[in-house]
Amino acid sequence: MSSDSTLLSLQAFSAWGGREPPGGEYVSGVLKMATIAEDRLLTWRQEFPILATTTHLCSHSMGAMPRGASDWLRRYADEWNVRGEIAWGTWGSYMLEHARVVGALIDASWETIVFHANVATLASIILSAIYQPGGRSKIITTDLNFPSLTYNFSMHERLGLKVQLLRSPDGITIPIEAWREAIDDETLAVVVDHGIFRSGFVQDAAAITAMAHAKGALSIVDAYQTTGCVPYSVRAWDADVAFGGFIKWLCGGPGSAWMYVKPSLIETLEPRMVGWFSHTSPFNFELKMRFAHTAMRFATGTPNILGLYAARAGLDIILAIGVEAIRAKSLRMTQRIFDLADERGFQVNTPREPDRRGGMVCVDFPGAEKAEGKLVGRGVLIDYRPRCGIRISPHFHTTEDEIERLFVELDDIRRQGLSPEAR
Repeated sequence: MSSDSTLLSLQAFSAWGGREPPGGEYVSGVLKMATIAEDRLLTWRQEFPILATTTHLCSHSMGAMPRGASDWLRRYADEWNVRGEIAWGTWGSYMLEHARVVGALIDASWETIVFHANVATLASIILSAIYQPGGRSKIITTDLNFPSLTYNFSMHERLGLKVQLLRSPDGITIPIEAWREAIDDETLAVVVDHGIFRSGFVQDAAAITAMAHAKGALSIVDAYQTTGCVPYSVRAWDADVAFGGFIKWLCGGPGSAWMYVKPSLIETLEPRMVGWFSHTSPFNFELKMRFAHTAMRFATGTPNILGLYAARAGLDIILAIGVEAIRAKSLRMTQRIFDLADERGFQVNTPREPDRRGGMVCVDFPGAEKAEGKLVGRGVLIDYRPRCGIRISPHFHTTEDEIERLFVELDDIRRQGLSPEAR
């Protein structure tokens, strides 16, 4: 972790009075003092009210809401209510502060980070900056990538862009050799999902980036599925562009995402998709576009300040704990899921090697789709995806008892009858 990251981790930690949050028996009845003594990360459970009544195993989809998110939302509302339009002064400073904190998480400076409501919009903006008709025209992605960006790129094929999909041989992984064979002198960019949403497979973003750069292509890494769960550095990857958001492992809710652009690239790119916040002096309201000298040139219109405030409590907690500690626990907990799934003869659609999997395990069996609703109805939050199965993701606040409970409930549901036809 960089020195900036360490400093901001300490600053975030100081919000809790320079100490870990208090431990103690939790109302779920499964968290005992002995357990807390063995796993200090469980002391953070008290910051997530939903855990009192729910077994939350779906941080891969939407993380649990921190108690402090309400305070941040109230702070936003108070600024708006008391200060009116002059709240923009505070909100502008907050965006800068938020960029610094995100930078601490991904190892980047604030000038390289911009926010928007979602990654699909950010992808459209960056594509408008890098794609020039008559130039390089091939985008390489995979059939395992989250489809939102693929939809985006494919809609540009009518303008001459070519989208090449690398096909997974097993529905779980993409061989590194497939990237090497596909990248050529016509490649504009590779689009790498760091973590695959269908399987939890973690791709080697640094290696694929190096292959792209060797051919003069750009590297775009979508880190939405791993940010806050798997440690990484955008600078170590040497990525040209990276995306992520707050709704999943960062426990930040919907409506806010971030984009990193390599410092040396920022002022060489002029997006066609712009707005008043792309301007170097947005409140001067000039008619001629003069791009901001930072990643704010990719900001387009009015930012979703509310989403950024909602995201802050979770982000501070993740930084206070440290992604390295979260990752260590995640590997232990996901291994337990493998063990329990194997005992039942379930198909596991996630790589077993620790360095090739993120924080999610995908488990499939006859009737898995029907079991999803029954589990949710019993207060066990997971989800089901086609060609994947039930997706299960313990986080830093998860207890071993909760993993056990998932499988106990699943055993009971299957005993009551889930035929292969219910798939």
